[in-house]
Amino acid sequence: MMIYHTMVAGWMGFPYLSVSNGLTYSYAIAYRLKDKTSENWTARFIQFKNKSNKAEWGGATVFYEAVPALIKQLGLNPKRTAFIPALSSGEVKADPDRSMSWIARVSAEMCGAQYTDTALSKNVHEKIHGIYSAEGRTAELDKANYQSTKIDADHIFVFDDFITRGDTLSRIALAVLAANPKCKVYGIALAKAESVGFCPNPDNDQVPTRWDDLWKQGEQEHEAKFKKG
Repeated sequence: MMIYHTMVAGWMGFPYLSVSNGLTYSYAIAYRLKDKTSENWTARFIQFKNKSNKAEWGGATVFYEAVPALIKQLGLNPKRTAFIPALSSGEVKADPDRSMSWIARVSAEMCGAQYTDTALSKNVHEKIHGIYSAEGRTAELDKANYQSTKIDADHIFVFDDFITRGDTLSRIALAVLAANPKCKVYGIALAKAESVGFCPNPDNDQVPTRWDDLWKQGEQEHEAKFKKG
């Protein structure tokens, strides 16, 4: 099934995902194409996933401009908005030094929003990207048993690297809502993973040129800062 998006302040905005329980809306910079890995943005996202510091700086530089623009476009009060990082499969609590944690933290500073990496907890489970059946992924995620503490905010953004079906984000959203029933929960990610056959924009030509420049700028700043010799 093709999942369509609308453009919101340069972001791809998804009113729904394959699994959208508890999510008000989800946002991503671009597509990560599973079967077109040479595409420019997809190649960047693969480097990010492989923990390339250069790619992490590139992604962070886009977020630091794009996230405040999104919050402004949505008309949200930053003081009543909280950013929280999603948890990786091996985490019980968020590692504050992991890339999406510090990207969420600095994005919050740029917006004047709240940030917490202690609200969310879960059980360790196997990595789901290596499980190819939807049933298998669901069964593995069932083991996670996400829990959330109270967060004094009206709008809560869950920062993750990639959105695939939305199952992980949905489980986080439901956990957050169980503890904070009056808030709205949003997903925000670097990329939406998609196959070319189900992708409305397999060339990622919807991404603002400015963001391409920002990613390059972040990579160049990293190179300049950590140049050997």
